[in-house]
Amino acid sequence: MKKRISMILILLVLCFSMAVSAFATDGAEGTDGFVDEYYRMQDLAGVLTEEEAGEVQNLLDEMSVNLKFDMVIVTVDNLEGYTIQDYADDWYDYCEFGYGSNKDGALLLISMEERDWYISTCGYGITAFTDAGITYIGEQMGDDLSAGNYAEAFRTFVRYGNQFVTQARDGDPFDKSDLPKKPLSAIWIAISLAIGFGVAKIIVGFMKSQLKTVRAQAAASSYVREGSMNVTESRDLFLYHKIDRTEKSKNNSSGSSTHKSSSGTRHGGGGGKF
Repeated sequence: MKKRISMILILLVLCFSMAVSAFATDGAEGTDGFVDEYYRMQDLAGVLTEEEAGEVQNLLDEMSVNLKFDMVIVTVDNLEGYTIQDYADDWYDYCEFGYGSNKDGALLLISMEERDWYISTCGYGITAFTDAGITYIGEQMGDDLSAGNYAEAFRTFVRYGNQFVTQARDGDPFDKSDLPKKPLSAIWIAISLAIGFGVAKIIVGFMKSQLKTVRAQAAASSYVREGSMNVTESRDLFLYHKIDRTEKSKNNSSGSSTHKSSSGTRHGGGGGKF
């Protein structure tokens, strides 16, 4: 219990200092619905350059204000003995992230020592970021996180976060049955076209080689064998049948599993290793 209280006090001090710094630097423009002006890119582990941190901060601010949905990224050296779920939830709750009364938002936590990542969701974030959706985002970030390309991984988080929230508000959150389709890279498209063209050329060449005795004829009648066709009767016959189709309901969605944090707030979320 004492350890939990100590952690909460540390979080409150860190969040307060960051909120004061951000407020003094940026002002309060466009912050209606948010508790305060604060840094949404909190790189405590120092994995970004100053330029990268500024760029990611701007991306997070732009999306959060435009969509009225808080997006936050936190990096830490280690979890201090806590589970990453508890750590991420407490960061979100005690730093008072989130938009509006429901605290709509999502927080990505990266712990360097444990090599863990976790996305904590709250409010509308639980709807927008389903369990399958969080796993999908983790897969898209995975290679960059493993390779130390943290800025690119964070850009991916913001990009898909924007897409997930927008899709959910259109009434159809991304889930197990309809996750975003990852576009093919230009290299794979070029390779596929080259292979297809090569196979087609080989097949056409082979077929052409089998037609050594074939010669083009001037008259169409030359292509009909004499006596092979004798029409004695003709009629038009219309056949039809009716087919009724009923669309199957999509019932293979995973939805979002939820839990309560130490503050009693309902959260969703999920994570993994990198």
